[in-house]
Amino acid sequence: MKETLVPVIVVCCYIIGEVYKKTFKEKTYKYIPIIVSIIGGLLGILIYKTKKELIFNVKSIWEALLIGIVSGTSSTGTNQIIKQIFNKGEKENERI
Repeated sequence: MKETLVPVIVVCCYIIGEVYKKTFKEKTYKYIPIIVSIIGGLLGILIYKTKKELIFNVKSIWEALLIGIVSGTSSTGTNQIIKQIFNKGEKENERI
């Protein structure tokens, strides 16, 4: 059975993005996608160096880096999905 830690990378990057939002001013929010992409890439490399089979059994460090970057970037998409779900519910309540 092959395991994968890609969802773990996404969750870690999502949490880091949320912590960043609580820590810094709104003007710097534009850097969040870059930050979580870099952190995702670093996590991909870290997983590759410790146990390769946990990240889709990749064959090179570059593949692990790319999988990590994509996973980190997808955390911003996850944030937008969550934001849209909760904002939609608030807008529907305003119409009532």
